[in-house]
Amino acid sequence: MDWNQAYETGDFKNWDFGTASSELVALFAVKGLPPEGKRGVDIGCGGGWESILLAKCGFDVTGVDFSSNAIQLAKKRAEEAKVKVDFKQGNALALPVEDESVDFANDRGCLHVIPEEDRPRYVKEILRVLKPGGQLLLRGCRELTDKLKEAAGEREIAIKPLAKETIESLFSPDHFTLGPILPLRLMGQTNGIPGNIVLITKR
Repeated sequence: MDWNQAYETGDFKNWDFGTASSELVALFAVKGLPPEGKRGVDIGCGGGWESILLAKCGFDVTGVDFSSNAIQLAKKRAEEAKVKVDFKQGNALALPVEDESVDFANDRGCLHVIPEEDRPRYVKEILRVLKPGGQLLLRGCRELTDKLKEAAGEREIAIKPLAKETIESLFSPDHFTLGPILPLRLMGQTNGIPGNIVLITKR
């Protein structure tokens, strides 16, 4: 998929709803706000809403997205929200952050568009950047719906579902502790996309 084109044509509105997701808000409503100086990274930050929320919660945030157009939009929104976020164009397979520097990583729909053969590299990056005890909030679709297939049209289906078994096989218990993998509906299209959510902790 041409992510820059999506931000030029307005197709990004299929996953951009003018606010951070309710599940990210709920996480910090339950956990409480982080102590001062905690570092967050928003992987596949898109237009920046979740990065902005993390900054408002007190994180020192880096937002990373493959699309330069998404980064431009995210910077504009952060400026309007009067929060500081370090937005960087980059790849989830080579995150532009230092080793073991991240307390909290956020992924709403990035891993599920990474080709299956590249997913182990993604996991290695998570392992590299998280501090021991650092956490990843991971959300991705759990099945391909007819609406997703229809939206793709003649293009190759970009989304590869994150079934419970897939998540468990990627994040080895040698390095990670998985919370419960629970179903939810990701914001997207009509009635959302059936997805899974899990909070993963680096050992």
